[in-house]
Amino acid sequence: MRPWMLVVFGVLVAGAIAVYAAKAPAPDARHQETLVAPGAGVVGIAKDSTDPFDVTISFSDSGFAPTEIPIKKGQRVRFLNESTEGVWPASAIHPTHTLYPEKNSTNCLGSSFDACRALTPGEFFDFTFNYAGEWRYHDHVHAYNTGVITVTE
Repeated sequence: MRPWMLVVFGVLVAGAIAVYAAKAPAPDARHQETLVAPGAGVVGIAKDSTDPFDVTISFSDSGFAPTEIPIKKGQRVRFLNESTEGVWPASAIHPTHTLYPEKNSTNCLGSSFDACRALTPGEFFDFTFNYAGEWRYHDHVHAYNTGVITVTE
C-alpha cells in the first residue's frame, strides 16, 4: 500500500471516531450523582463482637431473617451467612441488581448494594444505606429468597 493511502485511511478512521464521540449522549445528572456517591459493601469474617454495624440480617438454610427491617439513613446492615451453603446478598431485582441507586466503578453488577460473590458459611457482607427508600434485596444464588429494608431520614 502506498504511504499516501495510509495517511488517507488514518484520517478517515480518526474522523469516524470523532463523529461517533460527538454523537454519544452525555450522562444525565442522576447518572453522574450515582457514579460518585460514597459507599461500598465490606465482605469478611467477624473477628470479634465489636465490628461496626447496626442491624443483622442472618441467612440460614431456610432463608433471610428478618425479611423486613426499618433503619435510619446512614445505618450499616450486616448480612451474616449462618447457612450450610453460599448466599449472595444483592439489591433486587434479580438478575440486574439495579434498584438501589448507589454505584461506583468498583461494583460488580448493578449497584453498590451487592456482595459481588457468594459468601461462604460464616462470612458477612456489611452495607451502609445512604439513600432513604424501600430497598428490596435477594439472594443471587437462590433468587426466591428476598427481603425489604426501609430506610428513613
